Amino acid sequence: MLVRDYMTHDPVTIHSEATLSEALNLMRARNVHRLPVVEDDLLIGIVSEKDLLYALPSVDKPISWVEASAQAATLPVGRVMQHDVVTVGPDCPIELAAATMADHKIGALPVVSPPASHTLVGIITETDIFRLFVDMLGSRAAGVRASLEIDNRKGALASLFNRIVEAGGSVTTVSSFPATSPKRIRIILKVADVNQETMRILLKSEETVIDLREIQRTPWTSYFIAD
Repeated sequence: MLVRDYMTHDPVTIHSEATLSEALNLMRARNVHRLPVVEDDLLIGIVSEKDLLYALPSVDKPISWVEASAQAATLPVGRVMQHDVVTVGPDCPIELAAATMADHKIGALPVVSPPASHTLVGIITETDIFRLFVDMLGSRAAGVRASLEIDNRKGALASLFNRIVEAGGSVTTVSSFPATSPKRIRIILKVADVNQETMRILLKSEETVIDLREIQRTPWTSYFIAD
């Protein structure tokens, strides 16, 4: 997967001369938390909701509501935006983009192409990464979810897959993660067309079950409505 597969094309942008009030109103109207700042269609900065709120008066800098409103209505985005922007190209592997966001502790990367031109073509955010994670683990698909620890050797995964296929099942998603020992590896499989008990029977003694359950299409999320 590449960044272009999950990024938001034609993102909401703002000009550096726009006011803080305009930026906040735009964020709330379009349900976004950050805005790339452009000039002549070129990226020159980025401003987040946090940047805007930090620029406004707080209990440490108390002023009247009239003064606060006037400040928000006149202070330009260019005064509070981040100038040194970490960017990514549309053909960057998405896992490298996610690693860049984690390393820099940022929630989004403007996407530019070509890199030297600073021409904005999209934005990829932490929400997009979460969406990829959901797709990668097959979170919305029904089937048996098997979290296992197996030997980290050639043929170990292929052997497991062959047993699943021979039993009439199919592996719809697979993800791997490091185990405590380099000789072992943790995997999460989503398997269709076999039940939980059949899956358990298919496993060898060296294939340790961490979690094994059948997932229905019913969402797990619960909602709380306040009085």
